[in-house]
Amino acid sequence: MIMRRLRSGRALMGTKLAAEDGNALVEFVVLSAALLIPSLYLVLTLGSVQAAVFAADSIARDVARIHATEPDGSTAVERSALHTEMILEDHGLPAGDVVTLHCSHDPCATPGGTVTAEVRIPVPVPGLGPVLGETGPVTVASSHAVQVDQYRSAP
Repeated sequence: MIMRRLRSGRALMGTKLAAEDGNALVEFVVLSAALLIPSLYLVLTLGSVQAAVFAADSIARDVARIHATEPDGSTAVERSALHTEMILEDHGLPAGDVVTLHCSHDPCATPGGTVTAEVRIPVPVPGLGPVLGETGPVTVASSHAVQVDQYRSAP
Protein backbone atom coordinates (compact mmCIF):
# COMPACT_ATOMS: atom_id res chain seq x y z
CA MET A 1 0.00 0.00 0.00
CA ILE A 2 2.77 2.41 0.91
CA MET A 3 4.66 1.46 -2.24
CA ARG A 4 1.57 2.07 -4.33
CA ARG A 5 1.15 5.60 -2.89
CA LEU A 6 4.83 6.32 -3.38
CA ARG A 7 4.66 5.25 -7.02
CA SER A 8 1.51 7.25 -7.66
CA GLY A 9 3.13 10.30 -6.01
CA ARG A 10 6.15 10.00 -8.29
CA ALA A 11 3.93 9.68 -11.32
CA LEU A 12 1.93 12.72 -10.23
CA MET A 13 5.13 14.71 -9.65
CA GLY A 14 6.43 13.70 -13.07
CA THR A 15 3.33 15.05 -14.81
CA LYS A 16 3.56 18.34 -12.86
CA LEU A 17 7.19 18.76 -13.85
CA ALA A 18 6.33 17.99 -17.44
CA ALA A 19 3.69 20.74 -17.35
CA GLU A 20 6.41 23.28 -16.29
CA ASP A 21 8.55 22.46 -19.32
CA GLY A 22 9.65 25.69 -21.16
CA ASN A 23 8.57 28.19 -18.50
CA ALA A 24 12.13 28.89 -17.33
CA LEU A 25 12.89 30.74 -20.55
CA VAL A 26 9.81 32.93 -20.19
CA GLU A 27 10.61 33.67 -16.54
CA PHE A 28 14.20 34.54 -17.45
CA VAL A 29 13.12 36.97 -20.17
CA VAL A 30 10.53 38.67 -17.95
CA LEU A 31 12.88 39.00 -14.97
CA SER A 32 15.72 40.21 -17.20
CA ALA A 33 13.53 42.95 -18.67
CA ALA A 34 12.22 43.90 -15.23
CA LEU A 35 15.79 44.30 -13.92
CA LEU A 36 17.49 45.60 -17.06
CA ILE A 37 15.21 48.57 -17.77
CA PRO A 38 15.60 50.25 -14.33
CA SER A 39 19.34 49.52 -14.36
CA LEU A 40 19.72 51.11 -17.78
CA TYR A 41 17.72 54.15 -16.66
CA LEU A 42 19.94 54.49 -13.58
CA VAL A 43 23.08 54.38 -15.72
CA LEU A 44 21.71 57.07 -18.07
CA THR A 45 20.70 59.30 -15.16
CA LEU A 46 24.05 58.93 -13.39
CA GLY A 47 25.81 59.66 -16.68
CA SER A 48 23.90 62.94 -17.01
CA VAL A 49 24.70 63.92 -13.43
CA GLN A 50 28.39 63.07 -13.85
CA ALA A 51 28.59 65.12 -17.06
CA ALA A 52 27.09 68.07 -15.18
CA VAL A 53 29.60 67.65 -12.35
CA PHE A 54 32.53 67.75 -14.80
CA ALA A 55 31.04 70.76 -16.59
CA ALA A 56 30.38 72.69 -13.37
CA ASP A 57 33.90 72.09 -12.09
CA SER A 58 35.50 73.13 -15.39
CA ILE A 59 33.36 76.23 -15.75
CA ALA A 60 33.97 77.43 -12.19
CA ARG A 61 37.73 76.98 -12.41
CA ASP A 62 38.12 78.53 -15.86
CA VAL A 63 35.78 81.50 -15.37
CA ALA A 64 37.55 82.47 -12.14
CA ARG A 65 40.90 82.26 -13.92
CA ILE A 66 39.68 84.30 -16.89
CA HIS A 67 38.43 87.10 -14.65
CA ALA A 68 41.57 87.03 -12.49
CA THR A 69 43.95 87.32 -15.44
CA GLU A 70 42.05 89.53 -17.93
CA PRO A 71 42.52 93.23 -17.11
CA ASP A 72 39.61 94.35 -19.31
CA GLY A 73 36.29 93.51 -17.62
CA SER A 74 34.15 93.43 -20.78
CA THR A 75 36.61 91.11 -22.55
CA ALA A 76 36.61 88.82 -19.50
CA VAL A 77 32.80 88.67 -19.53
CA GLU A 78 32.78 87.80 -23.25
CA ARG A 79 35.47 85.14 -22.93
CA SER A 80 33.86 83.52 -19.91
CA ALA A 81 30.41 83.48 -21.59
CA LEU A 82 31.82 81.83 -24.72
CA HIS A 83 33.78 79.34 -22.64
CA THR A 84 30.74 78.47 -20.52
CA GLU A 85 28.59 77.96 -23.61
CA MET A 86 31.24 75.72 -25.19
CA ILE A 87 31.60 73.50 -22.12
CA LEU A 88 27.84 73.13 -21.66
CA GLU A 89 27.50 72.18 -25.33
CA ASP A 90 30.38 69.69 -25.09
CA HIS A 91 28.71 67.93 -22.16
CA GLY A 92 25.27 67.89 -23.78
CA LEU A 93 23.72 70.27 -21.26
CA PRO A 94 21.27 73.08 -22.04
CA ALA A 95 22.83 76.52 -22.33
CA GLY A 96 21.84 79.08 -19.74
CA ASP A 97 23.06 81.56 -17.18
CA VAL A 98 24.78 79.23 -14.72
CA VAL A 99 27.66 81.37 -13.40
CA THR A 100 27.65 83.81 -10.49
CA LEU A 101 30.83 85.84 -10.09
CA HIS A 102 32.03 87.53 -6.89
CA CYS A 103 35.03 89.87 -6.82
CA SER A 104 36.63 91.23 -3.66
CA HIS A 105 37.67 94.42 -5.53
CA ASP A 106 36.30 96.35 -8.47
CA PRO A 107 37.51 95.64 -11.16
CA CYS A 108 37.96 91.91 -10.66
CA ALA A 109 41.60 91.83 -11.83
CA THR A 110 42.76 94.27 -9.12
CA PRO A 111 46.13 93.06 -7.73
CA GLY A 112 45.75 91.18 -4.46
CA GLY A 113 42.01 90.64 -4.90
CA THR A 114 40.07 87.38 -5.01
CA VAL A 115 37.74 86.21 -7.75
CA THR A 116 35.17 83.54 -6.90
CA ALA A 117 33.02 81.81 -9.51
CA GLU A 118 29.97 79.81 -8.41
CA VAL A 119 28.24 77.53 -10.91
CA ARG A 120 24.81 75.89 -10.56
CA ILE A 121 23.66 73.58 -13.36
CA PRO A 122 20.18 72.00 -13.36
CA VAL A 123 20.46 68.44 -14.67
CA PRO A 124 17.73 67.18 -17.01
CA VAL A 125 16.48 63.67 -16.15
CA PRO A 126 16.31 61.39 -19.22
CA GLY A 127 12.76 60.58 -20.27
CA LEU A 128 11.05 62.71 -17.63
CA GLY A 129 11.40 66.10 -19.35
CA PRO A 130 7.66 66.47 -20.10
CA VAL A 131 6.76 65.54 -16.50
CA LEU A 132 9.41 67.55 -14.61
CA GLY A 133 9.91 70.37 -17.11
CA GLU A 134 13.19 71.35 -18.73
CA THR A 135 15.15 71.17 -15.50
CA GLY A 136 15.18 68.09 -13.37
CA PRO A 137 15.13 67.58 -9.64
CA VAL A 138 18.94 67.49 -9.50
CA THR A 139 21.13 70.60 -9.45
CA VAL A 140 24.91 70.33 -9.48
CA ALA A 141 27.01 73.13 -7.99
CA SER A 142 30.68 74.01 -7.90
CA SER A 143 32.76 77.00 -6.87
CA HIS A 144 36.35 78.07 -7.34
CA ALA A 145 38.32 81.01 -5.96
CA VAL A 146 41.43 82.50 -7.56
CA GLN A 147 43.80 84.98 -5.94
CA VAL A 148 44.82 87.74 -8.34
CA ASP A 149 48.60 88.15 -8.47
CA GLN A 150 49.47 91.04 -6.15
CA TYR A 151 52.59 92.01 -8.11
CA ARG A 152 50.90 92.53 -11.46
CA SER A 153 50.26 96.01 -12.79
CA ALA A 154 46.87 97.48 -11.91
CA PRO A 155 44.26 97.51 -14.73
